[in-house]
Amino acid sequence: MTDRDKVKQHWLRQNERRHIRNLPRWAKVRIEKKAAKWLGKACKVSVPLFWGQEMSVVFPEFVSGRLGKFGYFEDDVTSIFIDCLEPGMTFYDVGSHYGYFSLLASSLVGPNGHVFAFEPTAATYEVLTENAARRENITCCKVAAYRESGPLAFIEQGIGRSSLNFVIGDGYEPDSADSLNQRTTVPAVKLDNFAHQHGDPDFLKIDTEGAEIPVLEGMTETIDRCHPTIVLEMGDQVCTTTGNGLSRRNVDFLLDYGYEVFEYRNRNRHPHVPRDSYAYTNLLFQHPVNMQRPRIAK
Repeated sequence: MTDRDKVKQHWLRQNERRHIRNLPRWAKVRIEKKAAKWLGKACKVSVPLFWGQEMSVVFPEFVSGRLGKFGYFEDDVTSIFIDCLEPGMTFYDVGSHYGYFSLLASSLVGPNGHVFAFEPTAATYEVLTENAARRENITCCKVAAYRESGPLAFIEQGIGRSSLNFVIGDGYEPDSADSLNQRTTVPAVKLDNFAHQHGDPDFLKIDTEGAEIPVLEGMTETIDRCHPTIVLEMGDQVCTTTGNGLSRRNVDFLLDYGYEVFEYRNRNRHPHVPRDSYAYTNLLFQHPVNMQRPRIAK
């Protein structure tokens, strides 16, 4: 059985419902998270993901808590990966955080595929590289993706909110919590330039806390050339908080390039009707040139 087959088989068995066999795992995570809060410092632990892969996470950080409790994060995106990633593909994980989706993609694309994981902040990158070392087909890149290469203003929110670190958008307005954050500068790369050096992506996940449009603007040549499949995080609240416009721009941008857009509900794919505003969700964009049409629910 290949790693991809193993992942798919285990995913079919997953369920977030409270079940007696999950209680020991849930109790262990709860105790470890409470201990981290009581001690007032981060606690790095190893947790099993839903297909058996071990991963380092950091409590009390939110995504880490979900991974510790359930062994996966974001049901919709996980389902998209399992449906769309094939052996031998090249995957760009833009905003990799600690690397859950990089590890998942690594198993799905197999030894003949490759994963490039982009994460610009030092503390987060350290955990990412530890996880990537568990697999032979992941390359970590300590850079952000953006519309152009060069230094980029960035907000780092500390270990507890490390999954929410963000690019400072043109419309960013500091609030009372900003004093708790660290303004820093990180290196950025234009994905068109990166793809010329390292190979075109077949699939990208872009989760950059509202800065998805600048990432897309930096890969227009790649989009024209190979029409990669793209998963984008959406959410107007995040976009406005970070000063990066509204999510509808992401949809219109890729529709203009001929993409079709889908959403996942209950692990099934549905055609998506664009909206004027977006709460938090993730959307799948595929171009007809490269589109395979697995199960689409009507």
